[in-house]
Amino acid sequence: MPRFNPILDQLPAYPFVELDRRKAALKAAGRPVFDFSKGDPVEPTPEFIREAMVAAVEPSCPYPAVAGGDDVRHAISEYLARRFGVEVDPHRGILPTAGSKEAVFHAPLLVIDPQADDKLVIFPDPGYPAYERGALFAGGEPYAAPLSGDHVFRPWLLPEAVLRRARMMWINSPHNPSGAVTGLDDLKRTVALCQQYDILLMSDETYADIYTEGTEPPRSALEVSQEGVLALHSLSKRSGMTGYRSGFLAGDPALIRRNRELRANPGLVPQDFINAAAAVAWRDDAHVAERRQLFSAKKAVLLSLFREQGYEVIGESATIYLWLRVPVAGLSDADYAESLLEAGIVVSPGSMLGLTEAGRGWVRLAMVPSLSECAAAVAAWRSLL
Repeated sequence: MPRFNPILDQLPAYPFVELDRRKAALKAAGRPVFDFSKGDPVEPTPEFIREAMVAAVEPSCPYPAVAGGDDVRHAISEYLARRFGVEVDPHRGILPTAGSKEAVFHAPLLVIDPQADDKLVIFPDPGYPAYERGALFAGGEPYAAPLSGDHVFRPWLLPEAVLRRARMMWINSPHNPSGAVTGLDDLKRTVALCQQYDILLMSDETYADIYTEGTEPPRSALEVSQEGVLALHSLSKRSGMTGYRSGFLAGDPALIRRNRELRANPGLVPQDFINAAAAVAWRDDAHVAERRQLFSAKKAVLLSLFREQGYEVIGESATIYLWLRVPVAGLSDADYAESLLEAGIVVSPGSMLGLTEAGRGWVRLAMVPSLSECAAAVAAWRSLL
């Protein structure tokens, strides 16, 4: 029998595997299912994006370049200038990725030395599970910083001993799961802190274009500085391209250059036809505005119930998520999620998304069902009240 990596046994099953099991059981029983768990929206990818991908599939597809082609990198550079007002060199400061999850998972390999004392990877908690898992598999030491209140991560409040042992820090704005948005002043303070302690700042901005119309669009860490900073973006939620696996890293040219060297080893390269679809997606803002409006409309349907019942909820202004405090005293988030299954409503317990106690007592809803399904889910939810 082979001897396996012990980390595989230390980690629980990836959270959404268990949710998939529960959903399958409901469907097998012939029950209606309103799935607010995994963030995979049902709306189709815009046709012009799919057409660009199909047109780019050559009869003979050569190996794609790690750096991607000129067209996609220029499209990304134009997007960053248009959206955030930052100039990023398309040749030296941009690197296409095969989605955001793999980029998160592999990022610690760039800087972590498993033999060093300073091998902490700091990230907000609750948060994206890949932050911890990538750190562990790279031989780093995860440090989950618990969030509370407004759920904005303020790393300057961390102990100095923690900052001195850190090599990488993840920030996430807008934040998954809470939807909290970090303002420009706090971004400036965070960038300065990481530069002071020589920490690689990874800014997960994958939900930057999903916000409620009429609110200030979320800002980017690249607006503060590119030195020691890499921003991560994705087309999954922005353009409905979850299955395409397309994103990018942008920022410090020295870090991008070393990342190219790193990623050439496992062959982490988006296909040319995916990059062709990505290029047209990054150049178009109209379809993104339509998606923003749709996600806002879905949230409004659920918020009508939550406000009526006086529930505490975060995330009204950004992301595809709502972060709901369990409204029943003495009931855990897991038990509350279980009770909602009686009405076919599937949500993610906050404890599944956190390593500390910070996620306990909350559940996350992803605006995945259609608008009409959201309305039907609210009716089903009312039947439980």
